[in-house]
Amino acid sequence: MSGLEIGLALPGVIDLCLKYGHIIVTKYKDFKHADTEIEERKLVIEAAWIKTSEQLAFLRRVWDQLGDHYRDLQFRILRVFERKLESSVRELSTLDKSSTGTRGRLSEKSRAAKYALLKKETLDKAVRDLQTWQNEFDTTWYMVLLIADPSIDEALVKRTGTEKLSTARHLRSVLHPEQDKEASIFLSESFISSAQYSEIPFSTSQVINIADQGAFILDSADCSSRSDASTFAKNIRHLALKLNKIEESGFQLLRCHRVVRRKDPNDKKKIRSFDFILKFPEGCHKPQSLRSRLLSRDKLTLSERVSMAHQLATSINNIHTLDFVHKNIRPETVLVFEDNALYLLGFSGFRLADNKSLRLGNSILSENIYQHPDRQGSTPDADYVMQHDIYSLGVCLLEIGLWEPFVNRNGHTSIPFSDASSDPSSLVRDRSLKGHLVELARERLPVIMGERYTQVVVNCLSCLDETNPDFGDQSEFEDDDGILIGVKYIEKVQCFISIHIPGMGAISGFKDLARLMKF
Repeated sequence: MSGLEIGLALPGVIDLCLKYGHIIVTKYKDFKHADTEIEERKLVIEAAWIKTSEQLAFLRRVWDQLGDHYRDLQFRILRVFERKLESSVRELSTLDKSSTGTRGRLSEKSRAAKYALLKKETLDKAVRDLQTWQNEFDTTWYMVLLIADPSIDEALVKRTGTEKLSTARHLRSVLHPEQDKEASIFLSESFISSAQYSEIPFSTSQVINIADQGAFILDSADCSSRSDASTFAKNIRHLALKLNKIEESGFQLLRCHRVVRRKDPNDKKKIRSFDFILKFPEGCHKPQSLRSRLLSRDKLTLSERVSMAHQLATSINNIHTLDFVHKNIRPETVLVFEDNALYLLGFSGFRLADNKSLRLGNSILSENIYQHPDRQGSTPDADYVMQHDIYSLGVCLLEIGLWEPFVNRNGHTSIPFSDASSDPSSLVRDRSLKGHLVELARERLPVIMGERYTQVVVNCLSCLDETNPDFGDQSEFEDDDGILIGVKYIEKVQCFISIHIPGMGAISGFKDLARLMKF
């Protein structure tokens, strides 16, 4: 469909989504005497629908300010949602008709209990579809906040709405620093002077218990040897303010409480490090590094590994949405909590996307294997760009897919190769490691993770190749608001990964999705 046709069709799609969603919520409300499990589901779906309906209404208000690429992606995602809701409504309607024959013979309470018992699977699917789709929608919905248009701010102010719109307003203000010049995020060292620390094995972060404050995650960004200390301090502030406003579960990034400036004990005028004090996700208490999980060799199902991959891809997309490049994506900078909830941190080397790159690197092999060949070594050959983060993601996705650690407990690299004599250090030196990783993905991933997952990994690893049809054209990533970059990333990476996630079977990547939806 053309941009004009999409623009004309969107209100109808949103109206249908709102209509079907309201029907499903009403069906749940009708269970006045249902068991405890159904009562819990009623609360879950009602809360989820309040949030989603507000987001859909907001999207409709700002639709005219959105570009064609974003409209196209959002329209296709909404069509998937419409079809899922319609299917649920149709199933529930059929179930209602089949249950009418029991009227008069059973009490309302007994009828509701029997209905819940026999049809719980159908109802669970409706809840699961809504929640899964909502996570996917959140990723694209937040992109609207990047658009530098006053009408976006006006649309957010018009409705007090739900907590989701409130969060969006806060995040919107932080994305435009001129509106938040006076906000302070820094604390003195005395804030953590008597704190207790606990190591997180194989992680760049720690658990810190602060008196009268509770437990937090501490993620330290060293700046003792940086030549751009003042610029780095400004970047720290910008990132911390943005992380202070986000929702952990939707962004797969931990919410920042404050940042502590640690001073050099030999020179009190010099900052040694900036320590991010990050909040635990709600209901989570036992962080493990992704490296620890890989080393443990815990048996994970296919869907669990794909879920981890999708969460990691989401976190990287959101770092880019916040207008930063991460530069340090590896299993040691990823935390995994209960239920395999995954969060990216490790902000020791990040910078604003449009800041000058200092080409800082190192010669640590266990870190270099996650860097693109152009960024390996102590003096990298190229400035850091967003695609370098995508390459690092590709290495991590390969590791997650194989579920084999590329770095052992002693910190030595242990990448599996078909040629047992291959030496990772020599492959880094002669810049051939990337080719070996691509070969490894093509040889071993299809049987384990499937062709689509393999395609994502190879796409990420080759994202800077001129021959790459999805990422090779740098001009496709040039966009004043950053929207086009995010859309491309979601089309080429996140939507592909979503194929295996329960409830997201209809989204199988940009090309497949386009083929499925011939309007």
